[in-house]
Amino acid sequence: MFEHELSSELTDFRQVIRRFVTKEIVPVEVSARQEDLTEIPRHVIADLQKKAKSHGLWCFETPESYGGVGLDSFGTAIILEEAARHTYSSPDVGNGAFGYDPPNILFAVETERTDRLIKESVENGLQWAMGISEPAGGSDPARSIQTTAVKRSGDWVLNGRKMWTSRADVAKYAVIFARTGEGRGGISAFVAPLSDPAITIRKVPVIRDHHTTEVLVENLVLPSEALLGEPGQGFSLAQRWLNRGRIRIAAQSLGPATLALEMATEYAGQRATFGQVLASRQMVQQMIVDSHMELAAARLILWEAAKRDSLGLEARVNASMAKVMCTEAAFRAVDRAIQIFGGMGVAKEMPLERWLRSLRVSRIVEGPSEVHRMVLARALFGKAATA
Repeated sequence: MFEHELSSELTDFRQVIRRFVTKEIVPVEVSARQEDLTEIPRHVIADLQKKAKSHGLWCFETPESYGGVGLDSFGTAIILEEAARHTYSSPDVGNGAFGYDPPNILFAVETERTDRLIKESVENGLQWAMGISEPAGGSDPARSIQTTAVKRSGDWVLNGRKMWTSRADVAKYAVIFARTGEGRGGISAFVAPLSDPAITIRKVPVIRDHHTTEVLVENLVLPSEALLGEPGQGFSLAQRWLNRGRIRIAAQSLGPATLALEMATEYAGQRATFGQVLASRQMVQQMIVDSHMELAAARLILWEAAKRDSLGLEARVNASMAKVMCTEAAFRAVDRAIQIFGGMGVAKEMPLERWLRSLRVSRIVEGPSEVHRMVLARALFGKAATA
Protein backbone atom coordinates (compact mmCIF):
# COMPACT_ATOMS: atom_id res chain seq x y z
CA MET A 1 0.00 0.00 0.00
CA PHE A 2 1.24 3.47 -0.91
CA GLU A 3 0.58 6.93 0.52
CA HIS A 4 -2.13 7.78 -2.01
CA GLU A 5 -3.99 4.57 -1.16
CA LEU A 6 -4.62 5.48 2.48
CA SER A 7 -8.29 5.78 3.37
CA SER A 8 -9.71 9.27 3.82
CA GLU A 9 -10.60 8.39 7.43
CA LEU A 10 -7.04 7.40 8.27
CA THR A 11 -5.61 10.43 6.45
CA ASP A 12 -7.93 12.77 8.33
CA PHE A 13 -7.14 11.12 11.66
CA ARG A 14 -3.43 11.50 11.00
CA GLN A 15 -3.95 15.23 10.49
CA VAL A 16 -5.88 15.44 13.76
CA ILE A 17 -2.95 13.79 15.56
CA ARG A 18 -0.45 16.15 13.94
CA ARG A 19 -2.47 19.19 15.05
CA PHE A 20 -2.71 17.87 18.60
CA VAL A 21 1.01 17.15 18.79
CA THR A 22 1.89 20.57 17.34
CA LYS A 23 -0.60 22.59 19.37
CA GLU A 24 -0.68 20.74 22.69
CA ILE A 25 2.43 18.57 23.18
CA VAL A 26 5.27 20.52 21.56
CA PRO A 27 4.70 23.77 23.53
CA VAL A 28 4.91 22.02 26.93
CA GLU A 29 8.04 20.19 25.78
CA VAL A 30 9.81 23.47 25.09
CA SER A 31 9.48 24.40 28.76
CA ALA A 32 10.49 20.94 29.94
CA ARG A 33 13.57 20.94 27.71
CA GLN A 34 14.64 24.36 28.95
CA GLU A 35 14.55 22.97 32.49
CA ASP A 36 16.52 19.91 31.31
CA LEU A 37 13.76 17.54 32.43
CA THR A 38 13.88 13.94 31.23
CA GLU A 39 10.11 13.83 30.76
CA ILE A 40 7.04 16.03 30.80
CA PRO A 41 5.83 16.53 34.42
CA ARG A 42 3.01 14.17 35.41
CA HIS A 43 0.50 16.93 36.20
CA VAL A 44 1.05 18.32 32.70
CA ILE A 45 0.57 14.85 31.21
CA ALA A 46 -2.69 14.56 33.14
CA ASP A 47 -3.95 17.76 31.51
CA LEU A 48 -2.89 16.51 28.07
CA GLN A 49 -4.64 13.21 28.69
CA LYS A 50 -7.91 14.98 29.52
CA LYS A 51 -7.70 16.92 26.25
CA ALA A 52 -6.78 13.84 24.23
CA LYS A 53 -9.58 11.81 25.77
CA SER A 54 -12.14 14.55 25.11
CA HIS A 55 -11.07 14.56 21.44
CA GLY A 56 -11.35 10.77 21.10
CA LEU A 57 -7.56 10.34 20.90
CA TRP A 58 -7.34 7.67 23.56
CA CYS A 59 -5.75 4.19 23.47
CA PHE A 60 -5.22 3.80 19.74
CA GLU A 61 -5.26 -0.03 19.58
CA THR A 62 -7.96 -0.69 22.17
CA PRO A 63 -11.38 -1.63 20.69
CA GLU A 64 -14.02 1.08 20.67
CA SER A 65 -16.22 -1.05 22.94
CA TYR A 66 -13.68 -0.44 25.69
CA GLY A 67 -13.28 3.28 25.01
CA GLY A 68 -10.33 3.16 22.60
CA VAL A 69 -9.94 4.19 18.98
CA GLY A 70 -9.94 0.61 17.71
CA LEU A 71 -7.15 0.85 15.13
CA ASP A 72 -5.74 -2.30 13.57
CA SER A 73 -1.98 -2.82 13.18
CA PHE A 74 -1.84 -0.84 9.95
CA GLY A 75 -3.75 2.14 11.32
CA THR A 76 -1.63 2.03 14.47
CA ALA A 77 1.60 2.13 12.44
CA ILE A 78 0.41 5.20 10.52
CA ILE A 79 -0.79 7.05 13.61
CA LEU A 80 2.11 6.17 15.91
CA GLU A 81 4.64 7.58 13.46
CA GLU A 82 2.71 10.84 13.41
CA ALA A 83 2.19 10.88 17.17
CA ALA A 84 5.94 10.42 17.75
CA ARG A 85 6.97 13.60 15.94
CA HIS A 86 8.11 15.46 19.05
CA THR A 87 10.95 15.60 21.58
CA TYR A 88 9.81 13.19 24.31
CA SER A 89 8.56 10.59 21.85
CA SER A 90 10.07 7.45 23.35
CA PRO A 91 9.16 5.02 24.73
CA ASP A 92 5.62 6.43 24.87
CA VAL A 93 4.35 8.89 22.28
CA GLY A 94 3.44 12.09 24.04
CA ASN A 95 4.84 10.61 27.28
CA GLY A 96 1.47 8.90 27.61
CA ALA A 97 -0.68 11.83 26.52
CA PHE A 98 -2.76 9.46 24.36
CA GLY A 99 -3.19 6.89 27.12
CA TYR A 100 -1.79 3.37 27.40
CA ASP A 101 -3.23 0.42 25.54
CA PRO A 102 -3.62 -2.64 27.78
CA PRO A 103 -1.42 -5.55 26.61
CA ASN A 104 -3.22 -7.11 23.67
CA ILE A 105 -2.62 -10.52 25.23
CA LEU A 106 -5.59 -9.62 27.47
CA PHE A 107 -7.87 -9.35 24.45
CA ALA A 108 -6.90 -12.86 23.38
CA VAL A 109 -8.23 -14.30 26.64
CA GLU A 110 -11.90 -13.44 27.06
CA THR A 111 -12.82 -13.86 30.71
CA GLU A 112 -14.73 -11.75 33.21
CA ARG A 113 -11.43 -10.86 34.88
CA THR A 114 -9.66 -9.70 31.71
CA ASP A 115 -12.77 -7.72 30.82
CA ARG A 116 -12.62 -5.94 34.19
CA LEU A 117 -8.89 -5.33 33.86
CA ILE A 118 -9.21 -3.83 30.39
CA LYS A 119 -12.03 -1.51 31.44
CA GLU A 120 -10.16 -0.42 34.57
CA SER A 121 -7.00 0.26 32.57
CA VAL A 122 -8.64 2.29 29.82
CA GLU A 123 -10.89 4.30 32.13
CA ASN A 124 -8.06 5.23 34.52
CA GLY A 125 -5.15 5.47 32.07
CA LEU A 126 -3.24 2.67 33.82
CA GLN A 127 0.16 1.54 32.65
CA TRP A 128 1.19 -2.12 32.41
CA ALA A 129 4.52 -3.92 32.61
CA MET A 130 5.47 -7.04 30.64
CA GLY A 131 7.84 -9.41 32.42
CA ILE A 132 9.53 -11.57 29.79
CA SER A 133 13.30 -10.96 29.67
CA GLU A 134 15.51 -12.39 32.40
CA PRO A 135 19.19 -12.05 33.43
CA ALA A 136 19.98 -15.35 31.69
CA GLY A 137 18.94 -13.87 28.33
CA GLY A 138 16.08 -11.92 26.84
CA SER A 139 16.48 -12.60 23.12
CA ASP A 140 15.35 -16.22 23.36
CA PRO A 141 12.55 -16.22 25.96
CA ALA A 142 11.36 -19.70 25.04
CA ARG A 143 14.60 -21.15 26.45
CA SER A 144 15.88 -18.47 28.83
CA ILE A 145 12.84 -18.09 31.11
CA GLN A 146 13.72 -19.51 34.52
CA THR A 147 10.98 -17.85 36.59
CA THR A 148 8.79 -20.67 37.89
CA ALA A 149 5.10 -20.99 38.67
CA VAL A 150 4.09 -23.96 40.84
CA LYS A 151 0.51 -24.98 41.63
CA ARG A 152 -0.15 -25.26 45.37
CA SER A 153 -3.57 -25.74 46.94
CA GLY A 154 -5.32 -24.17 43.97
CA ASP A 155 -3.04 -21.12 43.84
CA TRP A 156 0.06 -20.39 41.80
CA VAL A 157 3.36 -19.55 43.52
CA LEU A 158 5.85 -17.61 41.40
CA ASN A 159 9.58 -17.16 41.95
CA GLY A 160 12.14 -15.53 39.68
CA ARG A 161 13.70 -12.36 38.35
CA LYS A 162 12.81 -10.21 35.34
CA MET A 163 15.11 -7.68 33.66
CA TRP A 164 14.64 -4.73 31.30
CA THR A 165 10.98 -4.45 32.25
CA SER A 166 9.60 -1.06 31.26
CA ARG A 167 7.09 0.74 33.52
CA ALA A 168 7.19 -1.72 36.42
CA ASP A 169 7.84 1.12 38.87
CA VAL A 170 4.79 3.10 37.69
CA ALA A 171 2.42 0.35 36.52
CA LYS A 172 -0.36 -1.20 38.60
CA TYR A 173 -0.26 -4.60 36.93
CA ALA A 174 2.23 -6.78 35.10
CA VAL A 175 1.93 -9.79 32.84
CA ILE A 176 4.61 -12.16 34.10
CA PHE A 177 5.74 -15.11 32.00
CA ALA A 178 6.82 -18.11 34.06
CA ARG A 179 7.78 -21.70 33.45
CA THR A 180 5.17 -24.34 34.28
CA GLY A 181 6.74 -27.05 32.14
CA GLU A 182 9.47 -27.78 29.58
CA GLY A 183 10.22 -25.96 26.32
CA ARG A 184 7.99 -23.49 24.51
CA GLY A 185 4.90 -25.35 25.61
CA GLY A 186 5.89 -24.95 29.23
CA ILE A 187 5.55 -21.17 29.52
CA SER A 188 2.47 -19.61 31.08
CA ALA A 189 1.33 -16.00 31.51
CA PHE A 190 -0.01 -14.51 34.73
CA VAL A 191 -1.47 -11.13 35.73
CA ALA A 192 0.19 -9.87 38.91
CA PRO A 193 -0.47 -6.75 41.01
CA LEU A 194 2.84 -4.93 41.31
CA SER A 195 1.94 -3.58 44.74
CA ASP A 196 2.22 -7.09 46.22
CA PRO A 197 4.97 -7.18 48.91
CA ALA A 198 6.36 -10.34 47.29
CA ILE A 199 7.53 -8.16 44.37
CA THR A 200 10.60 -5.93 44.59
CA ILE A 201 11.30 -3.39 41.86
CA ARG A 202 14.65 -1.72 41.17
CA LYS A 203 15.30 1.03 38.65
CA VAL A 204 17.96 0.29 36.03
CA PRO A 205 19.16 3.49 34.27
CA VAL A 206 20.15 3.17 30.59
CA ILE A 207 21.52 5.62 28.02
CA ARG A 208 18.10 6.99 27.11
CA ASP A 209 16.32 9.26 29.57
CA HIS A 210 13.62 6.68 30.31
CA HIS A 211 14.93 4.01 32.68
CA THR A 212 13.97 0.37 32.78
CA THR A 213 13.54 -1.92 35.81
CA GLU A 214 14.47 -5.20 37.41
CA VAL A 215 11.61 -7.13 39.01
CA LEU A 216 12.31 -9.68 41.74
CA VAL A 217 9.48 -12.12 42.51
CA GLU A 218 9.76 -14.11 45.75
CA ASN A 219 7.00 -16.55 46.68
CA LEU A 220 4.31 -14.50 44.97
CA VAL A 221 0.96 -16.21 45.54
CA LEU A 222 -1.61 -15.68 42.79
CA PRO A 223 -5.13 -17.10 42.53
CA SER A 224 -5.94 -19.55 39.74
CA GLU A 225 -7.78 -16.81 37.82
CA ALA A 226 -4.49 -14.90 37.46
CA LEU A 227 -3.47 -17.41 34.78
CA LEU A 228 -4.12 -16.12 31.26
CA GLY A 229 -5.50 -18.87 29.06
CA GLU A 230 -4.35 -22.41 29.78
CA PRO A 231 -1.11 -23.62 31.41
CA GLY A 232 1.65 -23.66 28.82
CA GLN A 233 -0.20 -21.29 26.49
CA GLY A 234 1.83 -18.21 27.42
CA PHE A 235 4.32 -18.30 24.55
CA SER A 236 1.66 -18.75 21.88
CA LEU A 237 -0.38 -15.92 23.40
CA ALA A 238 2.72 -13.72 23.41
CA GLN A 239 3.45 -14.18 19.71
CA ARG A 240 0.78 -11.70 18.57
CA TRP A 241 1.86 -9.25 21.26
CA LEU A 242 5.49 -9.57 20.16
CA ASN A 243 4.62 -8.91 16.50
CA ARG A 244 2.62 -5.82 17.33
CA GLY A 245 5.29 -4.65 19.75
CA ARG A 246 7.88 -4.76 16.97
CA ILE A 247 5.55 -2.90 14.63
CA ARG A 248 4.99 -0.25 17.30
CA ILE A 249 8.72 0.25 17.89
CA ALA A 250 9.32 0.49 14.15
CA ALA A 251 6.60 3.11 13.67
CA GLN A 252 7.65 5.19 16.65
CA SER A 253 11.24 5.20 15.39
CA LEU A 254 10.22 6.77 12.08
CA GLY A 255 8.47 9.74 13.74
CA PRO A 256 11.47 11.57 15.27
CA ALA A 257 13.80 10.39 12.49
CA THR A 258 11.61 11.97 9.81
CA LEU A 259 11.39 15.14 11.87
CA ALA A 260 15.19 15.16 12.24
CA LEU A 261 15.53 14.81 8.47
CA GLU A 262 13.17 17.74 7.90
CA MET A 263 15.14 19.84 10.39
CA ALA A 264 18.47 18.96 8.75
CA THR A 265 17.12 19.67 5.26
CA GLU A 266 15.87 23.11 6.27
CA TYR A 267 19.10 23.92 8.11
CA ALA A 268 21.28 22.82 5.19
CA GLY A 269 19.38 25.20 2.91
CA GLN A 270 20.04 28.16 5.23
CA ARG A 271 23.41 27.59 6.90
CA ALA A 272 26.34 29.05 4.96
CA THR A 273 30.01 28.11 5.40
CA PHE A 274 32.92 29.39 3.33
CA GLY A 275 30.50 31.46 1.29
CA GLN A 276 28.11 28.64 0.32
CA VAL A 277 25.06 27.04 1.90
CA LEU A 278 25.52 23.47 3.13
CA ALA A 279 22.90 22.22 0.66
CA SER A 280 25.29 23.02 -2.20
CA ARG A 281 27.89 20.55 -0.90
CA GLN A 282 27.71 17.06 -2.31
CA MET A 283 28.58 15.31 0.96
CA VAL A 284 25.68 17.03 2.70
CA GLN A 285 23.38 16.30 -0.23
CA GLN A 286 24.31 12.62 -0.02
CA MET A 287 23.52 12.44 3.70
CA ILE A 288 20.13 14.06 3.19
CA VAL A 289 19.25 11.93 0.17
CA ASP A 290 20.40 8.67 1.80
CA SER A 291 18.25 9.38 4.85
CA HIS A 292 15.27 10.22 2.65
CA MET A 293 15.57 6.99 0.65
CA GLU A 294 16.22 4.75 3.65
CA LEU A 295 13.29 6.09 5.68
CA ALA A 296 10.96 5.81 2.67
CA ALA A 297 12.01 2.20 2.07
CA ALA A 298 11.73 1.31 5.76
CA ARG A 299 8.24 2.83 5.91
CA LEU A 300 7.00 0.63 3.04
CA ILE A 301 8.41 -2.49 4.73
CA LEU A 302 6.66 -1.44 7.95
CA TRP A 303 3.36 -0.89 6.15
CA GLU A 304 3.58 -4.35 4.57
CA ALA A 305 4.16 -5.98 7.97
CA ALA A 306 1.36 -4.00 9.61
CA LYS A 307 -1.06 -4.75 6.78
CA ARG A 308 -0.36 -8.48 6.96
CA ASP A 309 -0.90 -8.45 10.71
CA SER A 310 -4.16 -6.53 10.28
CA LEU A 311 -5.41 -9.14 7.81
CA GLY A 312 -4.54 -11.97 10.16
CA LEU A 313 -1.79 -13.26 7.87
CA GLU A 314 1.55 -14.62 9.06
CA ALA A 315 3.61 -11.52 9.83
CA ARG A 316 6.43 -12.68 12.10
CA VAL A 317 9.18 -12.37 9.49
CA ASN A 318 7.74 -9.12 8.13
CA ALA A 319 7.56 -7.63 11.63
CA SER A 320 11.20 -8.59 12.18
CA MET A 321 12.24 -6.94 8.92
CA ALA A 322 10.27 -3.80 9.77
CA LYS A 323 11.77 -3.57 13.23
CA VAL A 324 15.34 -3.84 11.92
CA MET A 325 14.89 -1.57 8.90
CA CYS A 326 13.03 1.19 10.73
CA THR A 327 15.16 1.37 13.87
CA GLU A 328 18.46 1.21 11.98
CA ALA A 329 17.40 3.68 9.26
CA ALA A 330 16.04 6.03 11.93
CA PHE A 331 19.27 5.90 13.91
CA ARG A 332 21.34 6.70 10.83
CA ALA A 333 19.02 9.56 9.86
CA VAL A 334 19.33 11.21 13.27
CA ASP A 335 23.09 10.61 13.34
CA ARG A 336 23.45 12.32 9.95
CA ALA A 337 21.27 15.20 11.11
CA ILE A 338 23.59 15.71 14.09
CA GLN A 339 26.57 15.75 11.73
CA ILE A 340 24.94 18.37 9.52
CA PHE A 341 24.09 20.60 12.48
CA GLY A 342 27.63 20.25 13.81
CA GLY A 343 28.16 21.50 17.35
CA MET A 344 24.53 22.52 17.70
CA GLY A 345 23.52 18.95 16.85
CA VAL A 346 24.90 17.61 20.13
CA ALA A 347 23.62 20.53 22.23
CA LYS A 348 21.01 19.54 24.83
CA GLU A 349 18.77 22.39 23.77
CA MET A 350 18.21 20.43 20.56
CA PRO A 351 16.24 17.16 20.59
CA LEU A 352 18.67 15.33 18.29
CA GLU A 353 20.99 13.88 20.94
CA ARG A 354 17.98 12.68 22.93
CA TRP A 355 16.56 10.92 19.86
CA LEU A 356 19.92 9.33 19.08
CA ARG A 357 20.20 7.82 22.57
CA SER A 358 16.62 6.60 22.46
CA LEU A 359 16.96 5.09 18.99
CA ARG A 360 20.13 3.30 20.04
CA VAL A 361 18.05 1.50 22.65
CA SER A 362 15.33 0.79 20.07
CA ARG A 363 17.78 -1.35 18.13
CA ILE A 364 17.87 -3.72 21.13
CA VAL A 365 14.41 -3.72 22.74
CA GLU A 366 11.75 -6.04 21.27
CA GLY A 367 14.63 -8.19 20.06
CA PRO A 368 18.06 -6.99 18.86
CA SER A 369 18.67 -6.59 15.15
CA GLU A 370 20.87 -9.68 15.04
CA VAL A 371 18.09 -11.94 16.33
CA HIS A 372 15.63 -10.59 13.78
CA ARG A 373 18.17 -11.19 11.02
CA MET A 374 18.44 -14.75 12.33
CA VAL A 375 14.65 -15.08 12.06
CA LEU A 376 14.83 -13.99 8.43
CA ALA A 377 17.75 -16.35 7.73
CA ARG A 378 15.75 -19.26 9.10
CA ALA A 379 12.83 -18.32 6.88
CA LEU A 380 15.12 -18.21 3.85
CA PHE A 381 17.32 -21.25 4.52
CA GLY A 382 15.09 -23.48 6.66
CA LYS A 383 16.85 -26.21 8.61
CA ALA A 384 20.17 -25.39 6.95
CA ALA A 385 20.30 -22.13 8.94
CA THR A 386 20.31 -24.03 12.26
CA ALA A 387 22.57 -26.91 11.27
